[in-house]
Amino acid sequence: MGNPPWIAFRFMEPEYQKFLKNQIKEEYKLLIGRGELITHLEIATLFLVRTADLYLKENGTIAFVLPRSPFTSDQHDGLRKRTFNFIEDVGYNLFWREIWDCEGVSPLFKVPTCVLIADKREIAKMTYPVTGKILKGKLEKKNASLEESEELLTIEDVEFSLHERGKRSFWGTEKNIVMNAKSYYRSRFFQGASIVPRSFWFVQVKPSPLGLNPDLPLLETADRAMEQAKDAYKSVSLKDTVESKFLYATLLSTDLVPFGYLDYRLVVLPIEAKENHYKLFHAKEARDRGFLHLARWLDKVEEEWTKRRGSKAERLTSLDWLNYQNKLTNQNPKTKYRVIYNTSGTFLTSAVVENEPIRFKIDGQEIKAEGFLMDTKTYYMETFDSGEAYYLDVILNAPEINTLIKPMQSRGLWGPRDIHKKVLDLPIPKFDDKNTIHLQLTKMGEGCHVKVKQWLADGGAGNIKSIGKLRSMARNMLKDELSEIDVLVKQILE
Repeated sequence: MGNPPWIAFRFMEPEYQKFLKNQIKEEYKLLIGRGELITHLEIATLFLVRTADLYLKENGTIAFVLPRSPFTSDQHDGLRKRTFNFIEDVGYNLFWREIWDCEGVSPLFKVPTCVLIADKREIAKMTYPVTGKILKGKLEKKNASLEESEELLTIEDVEFSLHERGKRSFWGTEKNIVMNAKSYYRSRFFQGASIVPRSFWFVQVKPSPLGLNPDLPLLETADRAMEQAKDAYKSVSLKDTVESKFLYATLLSTDLVPFGYLDYRLVVLPIEAKENHYKLFHAKEARDRGFLHLARWLDKVEEEWTKRRGSKAERLTSLDWLNYQNKLTNQNPKTKYRVIYNTSGTFLTSAVVENEPIRFKIDGQEIKAEGFLMDTKTYYMETFDSGEAYYLDVILNAPEINTLIKPMQSRGLWGPRDIHKKVLDLPIPKFDDKNTIHLQLTKMGEGCHVKVKQWLADGGAGNIKSIGKLRSMARNMLKDELSEIDVLVKQILE
């Protein structure tokens, strides 16, 4: 029995990482085909496997207290499926004997917790379900005694099965379900650009008693960007005039409500539209083209970036990071519709953003955004088909979808978090404009968007700042529609 070290691979010393990487990938094969996930892997899981390999007798039992990440995280798929191997007792492996889910116990640790109990036996096929327990309750103190805990905790006896959704897996108490047919749309959704640090790019127009020049407004770092900045960038506050042709709009995930969104955010981006993509400007090229104000802004950005990133800035400039993997310049300025959803959160929230003029009103004047760009906190799909856009949007907002992805989401202190492309491992079919159910969903999606847009325009959100509360209000307002939507979505997923 034990409580191994809890620390992710990425936080280990670089030299020690070399040894760990060999153990994880080459020796124990904990990440077959998923090597890119090594930075997130909990060293505690390697500790479990290696300890059992070196010290556990055959037919012996090992029980470890671990972070709950083995339940859902992609980097622990090999642990769940037992595709790892021993390097000393090569004829043996671990067989899950009992699994405890302690997520509902507080106070406990800083992250959700589980207990894995396993037997060391000769290699054979692992059978599910596995006996398990779900522990819940609130303790009076963090280090409560066994007697105190027994009085305050409820223990539910359950069975855990291995579920598979495409290339993902997770442990759940529901009957084992295998969905190998991932969505047609998985390859069509992309993560937005790394418009960070936000202190560099998110701006607001600086008020002036003399008014503003719409072609060359005076800008400063947005207050919200500074408030939410990481410690290294909280003191960054840029101020200067910039040519308006480099002003764009974006939305963060925290601006999304079901079937709608709050106000756009103003950003400075050194790009210009070129057919179906964007071209990125560096300071020198901006200066050569006569965009002296943009060039000056980029010089300030790079200076602050270098100062705060130190030696890391030698590998990536501020613009390299802004356009990392071309996630900025690959976006299509001509796209008519974008279906967007949040990368993380307790619930998936989606909206459709139409390609239409965006204007920011400042003291009775207007500044027109050059276009709309997607940020890294959202995933998006581009389409010219309104039917397809609203069809997908209504599916992503369906309660049934949230139910299906919930067991796949990793847990934080505040509950389920990561979404990313997990939802696209569900068998969401391609839109068919001849399919009656698909057309019904499209029509309902359009109706929900109109209703939410009117609700926001009429001040339905009031002074509420909590995005979680606003999303709950929107879902409650649409509860009848969502009930109908759920029935249809369940049909198309069968």
